[in-house]
Amino acid sequence: MSTESIQGAVSGGPQKCPFTPLQELVDRDPFPQYEAMRSNGPVIWDTSMNAWLVLDFKLCRYVELHEEDQFRSMYADADPLVVEIKGGKSNITISQGEQHQRLRRFHLSLLSFKALESYKRVIVEPIIEHSIAQVASRAGDADLARNFGDGIPPRVICALLGMPWQDEGLIDKTLHLHEEIMQWIGRGYRDPESIASARAASNAINELLLPFIRERRLHPQDDFISRVWQQAPSEYGDLSEEDALSICRELYLGGADTTVHGIANSLYLMLWNAEARQAVAADRTKINNVVEEAQRLYGSPQYRYRRANADCELGGVAIRKNDVVILLHGAANRDPERFGTCPAAVNLNREKPGDHLTFNFGPRSCVGAGLARMEMHAALNAVLDRLPNVRPDPSAEQPRFASLFMRSFRPLNVLFDQ
Repeated sequence: MSTESIQGAVSGGPQKCPFTPLQELVDRDPFPQYEAMRSNGPVIWDTSMNAWLVLDFKLCRYVELHEEDQFRSMYADADPLVVEIKGGKSNITISQGEQHQRLRRFHLSLLSFKALESYKRVIVEPIIEHSIAQVASRAGDADLARNFGDGIPPRVICALLGMPWQDEGLIDKTLHLHEEIMQWIGRGYRDPESIASARAASNAINELLLPFIRERRLHPQDDFISRVWQQAPSEYGDLSEEDALSICRELYLGGADTTVHGIANSLYLMLWNAEARQAVAADRTKINNVVEEAQRLYGSPQYRYRRANADCELGGVAIRKNDVVILLHGAANRDPERFGTCPAAVNLNREKPGDHLTFNFGPRSCVGAGLARMEMHAALNAVLDRLPNVRPDPSAEQPRFASLFMRSFRPLNVLFDQ
């Protein structure tokens, strides 16, 4: 069916859309609707997003793998407003082509396997110990999202950037400001209600970072901001203050937001699913499988954007040049063609537990995936080690998979023995 007939059938005339549009799924369980979408084909038109939704695992991966030759990042066409909100043209997500490859090499050097082992010992484990000690001192109950998991990623990235991770006000502000940016992205960058708040949040993030960026240019230390000044020029070229800010902006955002939701979803699966709880009780190494299944079943970013470079066909549907394509990873990660007849069921024995799209795929796969996984593993182990007989609180508010674009289960109300 052509673009014209799909759009005409959905947006005009007496026909009723056979599925709930994506933007109407805010704070609703999205998975039944994803299956209703899938029954209409692997690629469908969504009027609320003015875009094609891709629900098929192989097709999502194909689009991500063929960036630049057939599809492109939405940021390839970023206008000045988008560039401003994202922090500048040297932000790795804004960058394209060779510049993107150079910036990616620099980011990967910061997050190499050897570097991660050092960060685990010096930064991640002390921060998680600090966080779990605060929970353990409570009177046998806590919300493991708000009281524990939410603070870990922003503390870790602040520590890596050389910012004061013990500053509660800074951590709360970091969480709030980055959530504003993510809501703007999730609404397709053009939602009038989210543009103003995202712009204000972007300016506030710049105000937080700039004093550190200026100070480390003159007085470098052993942190990411200092390494931006010292090492990024070898891949990028001469850096201005604006360039350094752009690079640091995405490090700050990427390290502080998606992992917050990833930790919450991993804790939810481990504690609210009886099979997962029993598995980790019998074999602690199963935490790796729990983390990966949580990312597959409840991936933090539910979707990502691309744009077609030319007229093409995708999943039997004609896509026009410059059409927006939304890779609906929340559906693709439950594709029965990829994950069997019960793709929504927890399976802690998958041959390839990391075979999912939550960390993206291809040239824009997440450079911080290793750090995110490390934080999730360490957080789950800390809960089991330090909170005896930890269990869901049946009398408290139960978790909901809330929001739209970035989703996680919350609150995570638990009881534990003193």
